This record gives sequence, C-alpha cells and structure tokens, in this order.
Amino acid sequence: MSSARPYGWEVIIDLQGCNPEALSSKPRLTEFLDRLCTDVIAMRRFGQPLIEWFGSAADDTDGYTVVQLIEWSSVVGHFSRSRRAAHLNVFSCRPLSPDAIELFAQEFFGGTTSMLTCLERGRSA
Repeated sequence: MSSARPYGWEVIIDLQGCNPEALSSKPRLTEFLDRLCTDVIAMRRFGQPLIEWFGSAADDTDGYTVVQLIEWSSVVGHFSRSRRAAHLNVFSCRPLSPDAIELFAQEFFGGTTSMLTCLERGRSA
C-alpha cells in the first residue's frame, strides 16, 4: 500500500547567540517545552520531560539535553551555554508550522540567528 502523504514532518532549528541563563536553567527548559507543546504546536505531552545535564568532557558539549514525548511523536533539544546555542528537533506525524516553532524558540531563548530545516519523513512512492 502506498501513499503520497509523508509519515511525518521534522522541524530542525539551530539557534545561535542565545541567552546563556535560559539555556542552562532546568525550570526555563521545562517552561519552554510546556509552552511549545501547549501554545505553539497544540499537542498533548506524555509524561514529564527528560532533562539531563551531560557532555561535560568538553566545554562546548557541556549542557542540557531534553526529550519530551508528545501525542504525535517527540521534541528533542540540545543546549550549549558556552556556545550560546540551542539545537531543536520537533518530529510529528501531524503537520507542523515550522515558522511558528522557529519564531517561538528564537524569542524564548533570545537567539540572534536561526537556521531552519524542514524534512518530510517516510514518504511512500
């Protein structure tokens, strides 16, 4: 059985020039995930997010990684205080608004530059 509709969509955002305090605050990252899921992508979260600080072998990899399961898939983020960078992946089997996600993330983290990549995943022939 084939379908022209993709299985899902992935929004990839790389932010630079972010506010270091927002990147390294577990309560702020929890707030980001809550607001992103509730207000921006309108998807129900499953359980509490996993938010762990690791990568301490080098200053530029040191920081939080977050994973939030959502109704249609997941939100994953990697944050580097020393690089002032946020790297986000939002995957969903329901269409997303990439521009809305990018704008929210840029405003929330105070990013000065952003690179947005959108992928269609699992398109059948």
